[in-house]
Amino acid sequence: METKCPPLVFLLFRYLGVGSIATAIHYAIFLALIEAELADPVSASICGSMVGAIASFIGNRAHCFKADGSRVLQPIRFTLVALAANLGNGVGIWVLIKLSFSPLIAQALVTIALTALGFIAHRFWTFSHADIKSVSRAP
Repeated sequence: METKCPPLVFLLFRYLGVGSIATAIHYAIFLALIEAELADPVSASICGSMVGAIASFIGNRAHCFKADGSRVLQPIRFTLVALAANLGNGVGIWVLIKLSFSPLIAQALVTIALTALGFIAHRFWTFSHADIKSVSRAP
């Protein structure tokens, strides 16, 4: 008897796969810029993060959250979710360290929580099938 996983589980695995690839791209660029002495660590991390985010957006739109409707605001919503995740990472790490968690445990817990929240945000908002109407349009 063949067991099938629900489509949501496959979607989550694809999301994690795209995220892993985007993270690998981020780190590869970070390390390449550092090794070639083309950037300081902060600049290299920012460059890697930006390229990784672009790869994540393209991969998620193509392989995870395929929408039939307008895609005009997807990049903006993706950027807002990414910024919120970065803010959440900083706040989450700070809070957990203040609560006496080790930095490694704190980072792992925050990463798991933000990955779950990011998946939900991208599934139901960033890549939703109906794009938000522009505020500048009058009825």
